[in-house]
Amino acid sequence: MKKFTILFAALLVSFSLTAKEYYLPFNGISYFFKASANGTSASLIFENLEGQEINFTVKDAAGKTYMNKTVVASGKVKENINFKSLPEGKYTFKMIFEDNMLVRDFYVTESKHAVMMNYHLASSNQKFRTSVVDEHLNIILGKSVEGFVKIKLSTDSGETIYNTKFMAGAQNIKRFDLSTLPQGTYNTELVIDGVTYSDSFSVL
Repeated sequence: MKKFTILFAALLVSFSLTAKEYYLPFNGISYFFKASANGTSASLIFENLEGQEINFTVKDAAGKTYMNKTVVASGKVKENINFKSLPEGKYTFKMIFEDNMLVRDFYVTESKHAVMMNYHLASSNQKFRTSVVDEHLNIILGKSVEGFVKIKLSTDSGETIYNTKFMAGAQNIKRFDLSTLPQGTYNTELVIDGVTYSDSFSVL
């Protein structure tokens, strides 16, 4: 049976993959998205807020809106998303914060469990784009990115599979085939301008 890749429903922007709290420099927004163990809900945690506006929506494949919320706050905010109230089908979670937009697809089964699928994280100024789509990890850097860029792929236990550092401009597109990875949970780390974007996904 062919392996397929699903998002582990945990994507964080931070300086550390193991820290309990996640912070960005320059007053950037930190967030943590994680589904419950049984897949019936998810927690969305924002930290380091200083009055910025965050908007997130949940829509089905036909475009019907099931959730639309705007958060304007300071400090730390936690939002809970209940998948049990959603009919069976495919949905899109969209979140806009600062100049970034996260789009995450998921499917709610008949038993009301959410299966996390593809995701895209991109900046509106086309500075970068990272995604997990169809068993591939894609990273595209815009022309405005300068200096060193670091990319790291590791197992959940910390074993490094791939680790490289290069000057932006010389190599602006990176693609990784995830279909050859053994089953398990993996972490990706992208460092741009001193900010670390870390994603987690599972190969089943």
